[in-house]
Amino acid sequence: MANYELCIDMGSNYTTIYKKHTGVVLREPTIAIIEPSAKTLKVSKIGLEAEKMWGKTGDDEVVVHSIVEGVIKNVELTERILMYFLNKVVKYKLVKPAIKIIVCLPIGLNESEYEDYKKVFYAIGFAKINFVYNIVSASFVDAPFLLNNKASMLVDLGGSKTEIGIVMGGRLISGCTLNVGGNLIDEAIVDYLHSTKGYLLSMQVAGKLKREVGSLYETDKSNMEVLVEDENTKNKISTIISAKDIMRPIYEGYLKIVQAINGFFGECSSEIALDVKNDGIVFFGGGSQITGLENFFKKALKMTVFQLDNPEFAGVLGSEKLFSNPNLLQKVVEDN
Repeated sequence: MANYELCIDMGSNYTTIYKKHTGVVLREPTIAIIEPSAKTLKVSKIGLEAEKMWGKTGDDEVVVHSIVEGVIKNVELTERILMYFLNKVVKYKLVKPAIKIIVCLPIGLNESEYEDYKKVFYAIGFAKINFVYNIVSASFVDAPFLLNNKASMLVDLGGSKTEIGIVMGGRLISGCTLNVGGNLIDEAIVDYLHSTKGYLLSMQVAGKLKREVGSLYETDKSNMEVLVEDENTKNKISTIISAKDIMRPIYEGYLKIVQAINGFFGECSSEIALDVKNDGIVFFGGGSQITGLENFFKKALKMTVFQLDNPEFAGVLGSEKLFSNPNLLQKVVEDN
């Protein structure tokens, strides 16, 4: 019988699956195309296949996120999405393999929301399930500025929200969430280009602009050609959007995160605050890949700032140390 050890992070935007000793084996959007009028759940496409159809579905189909701001909105659909992804990763013909998993969870879930995650994962029939906070798992990434004997502040800049946590020795001491993430910044870009230039564009185009030319440097000269709709003529036009054109909504989004970090830091004990002040703040998540992040937060927070390598995968990458040390994994689960 084949055995698998997997770490699964089902985020609002993407699901990432990591296999022990192998690396990331899947990263696809946590979305599906469904027929909302159907009496039973009817799913036609999931993940990357659903993403390809964005904006192209018929009147009887919609693209939906099964997880929003870290909260499962539809247990049955989330289970279907998870099974679809697992079947891509776990190959077997006759005998179902024993699968041990670590599930990366967002912080701030209430009891009911946590129970929904348990329903989804227990329904699959895994051999062993360990639930670990994503921010705690990321603290085990092999980085010289993450010290287990000191309190570390980690900030996860995700698609739907930002998580801020103090972790020490694999234990989440305190944490908070802010409903500001990449999606909200994408919306702000859409609104800003509409109000300043009269352009109509989708969230998908705004997200691409943010990733390709978005910057926190005022002097950034990057630009990108995109197809938009002119509000006045209703014509589709090709136009050049520069980093400067979208800097304001991006800057304002990240400024809210600065304010949240400052507020959270102000609530820390003097001992924890000293550790963080001396050792800096660690950023990860897809939103930490914005150009100029370290310089921006260093100036705004007046502290040293670090960014993890492969920041969008940090939570699952940290699981390698937990897989390799079952006693440590057990301690982390018990402590949190």
